Amino acid sequence: MTGGPREVVEAYWRAEQRRDLDGVLGYYAEDAELIVPTMGRLVGHAEIERFYAESIERFPELVVELVSGVTDGTTGAFEWSSVHRDGEGNDYPSRGVNVLEVRDAKFASVHVYYDPTVFGA
Repeated sequence: MTGGPREVVEAYWRAEQRRDLDGVLGYYAEDAELIVPTMGRLVGHAEIERFYAESIERFPELVVELVSGVTDGTTGAFEWSSVHRDGEGNDYPSRGVNVLEVRDAKFASVHVYYDPTVFGA
């Protein structure tokens, strides 16, 4: 994997839209930190995998659009719009921002901001 924050984010979102758990985890460093509203601070692949596995199980379909983004070297902030679809065909549109740091073309940290009530949390 090569590239700065934007390239890593775009490739990661392609893997996430495929609902490819191994592919998604491949964009995280082994000691990465993920902070999400519903689960707090997750560190390392085992904890991060739990978040994505639950998301993939609950929402087998996902479409993500990159709305805008800014980068500064190894850091970036990316606004996104998404639609998660559950197994019964219900859509859950949402918007948010990921603030992140990339190290060696992988996420070192990702802090996700979105309204979890959109998903019934």
